Amino acid sequence: MLPLLLAACAPPGSSPPRAAPPAKAAPAGAAAAVKQAAPPDRTRIAGPEASRITYAHLGRQPPLGARLPRGIQYAPGGNLITYLQRQADGPEQSLFAFDTTSREIRQLVASGDLLKDAKPLSREEELRRERQRMFSRGITAYSWAKRAEVLLIPFGGDLFLRDARDPKGAIARLTDTPEPEIDPKVCDGGERVVFVRGRELFMIDVASRRETALTRGAPEGVSRGLSDFNGQEEFDEPSGFWISPGCDRVAYLEVDEREVEKVPVLGFRDGKEDLMMARYPRVGGKNPRVRAGILDLATRKTTWLAWKGADGEGERYLGRFAWADDGKALWFQTLSRDQKRLSLLRARPRSGEAAEVVVETSPTWVDFADMRLLERSPRFLWSTAEGGHRHLALRDAGSGAELARLTAGDWDITSLLPPDEERGLARFVATKDGPTERHLYTVPLAGGEVKRLTSDPGMHQITVDPRGPGYVELHAALDRPWRGAVRGADNAEVGALPAPVDRELAELELRAPEIVEVRAASGDTLYGALLAPRRIEPGRRYPVVVSVYGGPGVQTVFNSWSPWLLWNHLADRGVVVFQLDNRGSANRGRAFESAIHGRLGEVELADQIAGLDFLKTLPYVDAGRVGIYGHSYGGRMALEALLMAPDRFHVGVAGSPVSDDRLYDTGYTERYMGLLDKEAARYEATDLTKRAGNLRGKLLLMHGLMDENVHFAHTAKMIEALMAADKRFDTLVFPGERHGYRSPAASHYANRAIVEYLTEHL
Repeated sequence: MLPLLLAACAPPGSSPPRAAPPAKAAPAGAAAAVKQAAPPDRTRIAGPEASRITYAHLGRQPPLGARLPRGIQYAPGGNLITYLQRQADGPEQSLFAFDTTSREIRQLVASGDLLKDAKPLSREEELRRERQRMFSRGITAYSWAKRAEVLLIPFGGDLFLRDARDPKGAIARLTDTPEPEIDPKVCDGGERVVFVRGRELFMIDVASRRETALTRGAPEGVSRGLSDFNGQEEFDEPSGFWISPGCDRVAYLEVDEREVEKVPVLGFRDGKEDLMMARYPRVGGKNPRVRAGILDLATRKTTWLAWKGADGEGERYLGRFAWADDGKALWFQTLSRDQKRLSLLRARPRSGEAAEVVVETSPTWVDFADMRLLERSPRFLWSTAEGGHRHLALRDAGSGAELARLTAGDWDITSLLPPDEERGLARFVATKDGPTERHLYTVPLAGGEVKRLTSDPGMHQITVDPRGPGYVELHAALDRPWRGAVRGADNAEVGALPAPVDRELAELELRAPEIVEVRAASGDTLYGALLAPRRIEPGRRYPVVVSVYGGPGVQTVFNSWSPWLLWNHLADRGVVVFQLDNRGSANRGRAFESAIHGRLGEVELADQIAGLDFLKTLPYVDAGRVGIYGHSYGGRMALEALLMAPDRFHVGVAGSPVSDDRLYDTGYTERYMGLLDKEAARYEATDLTKRAGNLRGKLLLMHGLMDENVHFAHTAKMIEALMAADKRFDTLVFPGERHGYRSPAASHYANRAIVEYLTEHL
C-alpha cells in the first residue's frame, strides 16, 4: 500500500473516550443564531502548550501505540501459534508462541539469541523493506516448514534455523556471509532452504549444511529469483521464486533490466554522498523482460514456461504463482501491460507447457485475482470483481469452468483465506456489514448461506488455522483498543494474545474521531472522519485541516482504534481535523474505484470539495481557513487542492508528491491512465507543474532526497515551475531519507514542520 506520512497513520494505541458529537457543544438555538449573526472574529489557534501531546510524542520512533502481535502463524505441530511483537523495553521485535494446550505464552527467540551485534542493513534489504512498508526492527520475518516443526529466521543478513521439537530450543546458524541472503524459504518437509544471494538462487541442505548454487552466470542487470520493482512496489509480489511441495523443483523469475532506464538517486548520509543508479520503469519507457522457469533440483536444468500466444501477446506482467498440492501443476497469472486482460494459466512442470484456464477483461483495469486451490478435490476458489464487486466463485481445476457463484451483493471480499475443507467451508474477510467494517465470514463450498463469525463491530484482522476451524482475531473499534483472541471450534475463545498499549498514551486525554457520511455530486455516499476542537465556544468558527491520501487502492476511514496523535494535537489547539475517502479509494466496488480512470486527481478533488461543503454546514467551521496535508498520493492531492481549487484550500503541506504522472512507474500509472503513446493528452492534462501559476495560498513541499519510489524529480520539476511563475513557496528536504521517514530525527522534524506550517499560516 502506498502509505500516508508515517506520523499521520501511527499504529493503534490506548483507548480514548469517543468524541462527543461537535454540534452538541452549543444548543440548537445558539447554532441558529450563529448562522444569522455577522461573521465572528478570527479564532486564534492556540500554541503547542494547549495540548498534552508534544512534538516529541508525534515524532516518536517506533510510533506510540499498541504493541500488536504481527506475522501470526499456526505452527505445523498443531499446538503453537507464533507471532512477532515489540519488546516492552525497546523497539526490537522478538518471536513469541501461544500454546493452545496450556494457554500460556512464552518467548521463543529474541534478536539477541541470534546475533549480539547485527550488521547494518544491506541496500537490497533496505529497498525491499521500503517496498513492503516495513518499519519494524529486530526479528522482522520468520517461516515454518509446512509439514515439519522447523523454523527459519532471517536476521542480520544471515539465516538461522530452530527445530521446535528440541526441548533446549537450540538455534543453528546456517549462513555467515558478507552478502545477505534475500527472501529465504524452507521446504515443506524442512529438509532444504532456498534463497537469493546477489543475483542467483542458492540452496542449503539442512542436515549436512552443504550449500549449492542453483543458478549461475547471470550478467549485470539480470537476476534469478527476485521480483522486479513493479512486482514489489505495485503488484504485491515481494518474492521471485516458489518451492514445489515435494521440494524437488523451484519455479523462479528471471528478470532482465538491462534495457530499463537508469535514474540517479542521490542522497547524503553521515556527511557522505550516496549515489544509486536505479533501474526505474518510467511511464512510456521499457519494462524489464521477465520470464518464468521451473528448475529441477536433481538435474539443475531449467525448463522455461511457454504457452500459446505468449510471444505475440505483447508485454505482460507475471504474478500469483502457486503449486498444486501434489506438485503436478504450477498455477500463475499474467496481466497485459495495459492491465485490461488477466489470464490464469496452469503449467506442466516437466514440459513447461502452460494453458489458459480463466480470462477476465475490463475497459478500465483488472487486478491480479485471489485464488485458493483445494487439496481434496480438483477445484479452486476464485475471487473476481467481474460482476462489479469482488465476490467468490468455485471453479473446476481442469476446465476453469465456474461451478458455483458463492457470494453476491453490494459489498466486497477484501481477503480470501485458506478454506476449511474438512467442514466444506470457504473463509473470507469482507465489507458485508459496511465499508468501514471488516468481519470474518464463511460460506459452504457447495453454496448456501453466508455466515458472519466475528461479533463485535469494528475492524477484525484474521489469521485462520489452515488445518481446522480455529482462527486468531485482532479486533478494535473507535471506542475500544485492539484485543487479540484465539478461537477454536464453534467460535469459542480459548485464549488471548496481548496487545498492550504504550503507557504514555493514558496521560494524553486522547479522543477518537466521529465517522460521518458525505454525499458526492455523483450521488455516491462517501465516508469521512471528523475530530472537532476539544472546546467550542458559541459564536466562534474554527479553521480546518484536511488529512488526505485520496489515491486508488487505499482506504483510510475505518471503525478502528488509533492514538490519532497528530489529529488530537491540532484539535487541542482549536483546529477541526477531517479526512475523506473519495471515489477511487478501495473496497467500494468497481464503479466507485474506476471513476478516476483516465483523469487522476479530477474526481478525487471534486469529492474532497464535497467534503468541505459538508463541513460548511457545521456552525463551528470556518470554511475560509482550510489547510491540507498528505504524503505520496496525499502529497499529490495537497498540490491538486492548492493549484486547482485555490479559493477553497489556503495552506498546504505536500510530502513526496507526484507532480507529473509521466515521471512515475509503469505498473501503477498505466493502470489508471493508459499507455502514454495512446493517451498523451491525458498525461498532459494531469501535469500539475502546468498549474503552478494558480498558486495563491501557502505551500510547503517536503521530500526525501533518496526517495526511490516517488523520485525527487517530481518536487524538482514543481520547484522549477513555481519559480518560473514567480510564486512564493517553502521547501524542506531530507537528505538521507527515502519514501518513508525512518530516522527518529527526520520523523520528529517532519511532524513538527507539518504542524507549525499549518498553524502558522491558517
